[in-house]
Amino acid sequence: MRKILVLLVISIVFSGCISEEEETKTKELDLEIGEEYTYEFYSNGSYIGYNKYKVVGKEGENYLIESEVDLGFTIDAKYTITKECVPVHYEFVAYVNNEKQTVSCKFTEGNVHEAATKGDQKFEKDIKLEEGTYLLDNNMIGQWALMFKTIELKTGDSYVIPMFAAQPMKALKIEMKVGEIEKTEGHDCYKLDFPEMKYFMYISEGKLIKMETKDKTLVIILKE
Repeated sequence: MRKILVLLVISIVFSGCISEEEETKTKELDLEIGEEYTYEFYSNGSYIGYNKYKVVGKEGENYLIESEVDLGFTIDAKYTITKECVPVHYEFVAYVNNEKQTVSCKFTEGNVHEAATKGDQKFEKDIKLEEGTYLLDNNMIGQWALMFKTIELKTGDSYVIPMFAAQPMKALKIEMKVGEIEKTEGHDCYKLDFPEMKYFMYISEGKLIKMETKDKTLVIILKE
């Protein structure tokens, strides 16, 4: 089966192996309906677009999120997550070079069923998931931001986080190392190192403030 989809600015790329695991310490989401955040993308210092997400409602104890991406291509997405930030449903419509692409994911215990289209082509796949897998799709910075609201950070800790990325149709594990607190964009932030992804991320009181590649060619900043 060919992998689809969108022309990606931020993608999940791995070059090594993960040797040890530590259980991630988590807490439940406490979101307000109507809260909204925008993350701006800069390539070599030049603004290239954004990802925005908004909490639009609740379905029982689950949160309903709407998100949009504009990076020269566009994505309009909807997803439902539990208070533990575990995905229930995810869908989007994207336009890349005027071609329509779609994804729809239904999550059940230990599995996700994904159906996708790219122009006239159709794709379908079942993917096994570990318990507590997060939805972390390419260019959906809001999904990362929501995950960080649930994770308790402590300098020196190292975790392995199970994740699912719909665009490459993959379940993966990412290693996260928690560094010292640094001043970033006016905030005191934990500096997180993602060795396989070659990214640093900066978190202040559960809020994702900035992501950047280690060579700083791509920087993604919370608009405040």
